[in-house]
Amino acid sequence: MNIDWGALALVSVVTLIGTVVVVAAVSTAALLLDLSRARAHAGTPAMRVGAYAMMVVCFAMLAFGLWLIIPYFH
Repeated sequence: MNIDWGALALVSVVTLIGTVVVVAAVSTAALLLDLSRARAHAGTPAMRVGAYAMMVVCFAMLAFGLWLIIPYFH
């Protein structure tokens, strides 16, 4: 039994990068939503639009992950 260390390293790196991207997207959406609600009186609708856009990106990543995991959807 031989272990392909290159493939293991590749999977580890891709997993780490994917995790960082997902956490960054969720954190950005939460931060923008919090800032837009904290500054609601200042009239910054761009932050709220950005927050909702990031939430859509998060839901799209969630749906894509479920599509990959559940074979019924293929």
